Amino acid sequence: MSTNDTIKIHVRDCAVPLFVGIYDHEKPHPQNVVINVEASASLTGRYDDLKASDLAKVMDYEKLYRFLTETLPSLGHVPLLESIAEHIIAFCFKDPRVESVRVRLDKPEAFQGRALVGIEMQRQRRAS
Repeated sequence: MSTNDTIKIHVRDCAVPLFVGIYDHEKPHPQNVVINVEASASLTGRYDDLKASDLAKVMDYEKLYRFLTETLPSLGHVPLLESIAEHIIAFCFKDPRVESVRVRLDKPEAFQGRALVGIEMQRQRRAS
């Protein structure tokens, strides 16, 4: 294996109703936030066995999906998208194999559908 070999998992275009925003009109109702997450790790082995099913050997995108769709909505009102992105990144870094995470959050309803606005954040794991 080369030190440049990587594996990435992603969840794309996951629409999640969240209470987010700093403006009064955003606070009473949830709005859909479209979430894109990509987590990268070094490949330390091969996955040649077509019958392998041990999820402990892979980064599990179902856990990430459940975090986005079940845990995030339970947080209550969060004023800033950046805070939600940090929460997602922290979740991804709970897996010690994850070396970098990129999160994009879009609020398609923010300007009544006339513009797609949001944020994108990327973090590298800090060396201990």
